[in-house]
Amino acid sequence: MNRLLTLFCLVAVLFSCNSKQPTVKVIGDKIVISKTEKGEYKYDTVSAKAPDFYLLNQNGNQFCKKELKGKIYVVDFFFTHCPSICVTMKKNLLRVHEKYGDNSGVVLVSVSIDPNRDSVSVLFDYARKLGVEQTNWNFLTGNKDSIYALADKFLALAEEDENSPGGFTHDGNFILVDRNGAIRGFYDGTDAKSVDLMIDDIGLLIDEKQ
Repeated sequence: MNRLLTLFCLVAVLFSCNSKQPTVKVIGDKIVISKTEKGEYKYDTVSAKAPDFYLLNQNGNQFCKKELKGKIYVVDFFFTHCPSICVTMKKNLLRVHEKYGDNSGVVLVSVSIDPNRDSVSVLFDYARKLGVEQTNWNFLTGNKDSIYALADKFLALAEEDENSPGGFTHDGNFILVDRNGAIRGFYDGTDAKSVDLMIDDIGLLIDEKQ
């Protein structure tokens, strides 16, 4: 009996040592970038690295990719008077903020796609109404062309559309970037389960060896 118990314990130890820890995949190439006239998707190889940017946050301070060096961060595109998905997206980001708001290594970055209305002062009031006072959630505005180019580089849909609610069309994705600036995932910011997965994946990235 003692030999059997010893053998069982040895096998359990070996299994636990050899079992792989869960990881977050790196976004690879072969990502949809456009649609042909016949409705077929066209693919191309794209970089999985987050692009550079220079914008202003809700405090009027310049905010750029350099500020995020060594940080894990989530990027989304929105506008403050959005009457549709933005409300749900921000409720879900508040959950992320509540989970990681005290961790200076995790940053949220919400970029307005309507900078003509969403000035620094408007974003400041918007953040305050959400109850966001800590510096690790930045609401960004700036030059419209630069913002739309940034969205395109992040593979995010963002464009003016007079037929859409609020005058803009955009997707509801949250884009997760690791400490090295690599894009690690796209999550549906309107879906609670998808956001739950992102919250767990952020935890995995925190535990990753640098």
